[in-house]
Amino acid sequence: MVIVGVAIVASMRLFASCSQQNSVSTRMTTAMLLAGNVREAMTGLSFNDPIFGKATFGSEVGETLASYNDVDDFNGPANSVSQSFNPPIDSLRAQIPSMSQFTQVVSVMPIWPYKLAGNTNEAAPEIPRTTYTGAVRVRVRVLYRTNPTDPQVELYRCSWVRVDD
Repeated sequence: MVIVGVAIVASMRLFASCSQQNSVSTRMTTAMLLAGNVREAMTGLSFNDPIFGKATFGSEVGETLASYNDVDDFNGPANSVSQSFNPPIDSLRAQIPSMSQFTQVVSVMPIWPYKLAGNTNEAAPEIPRTTYTGAVRVRVRVLYRTNPTDPQVELYRCSWVRVDD
């Protein structure tokens, strides 16, 4: 009886651990999908604004998520460090209300095409955002909170470089 009891307790711990790990991997997979959604939403957009050109870094006055027409619009209004989407957006830039515990934080930073590892500090950039360099780094962080009162925890981060054609 003791041996069977110990085996049952051990298997219950194993099932609890597997369930917890399954939940963590589900959140991580969702976070990766949400970061990919931002990348897909940017696909096909101009590097510079088709109307104003290089004059404004960030979204132009009056632009909304649905009318973003260039890559740097995803950084948010001019002079902002990043833009958060909560509820997160899908690849067609539509909100996903059922995933409101996730937040996508997007930043777009100019970089020198010959120094891709540079200008990584969003709070204190080496290159001002208004400087046209011909290349930008897009960084997406996906944050998660179990309950609305919990602090957000970063689940996933990815970045890529976009170069002016």
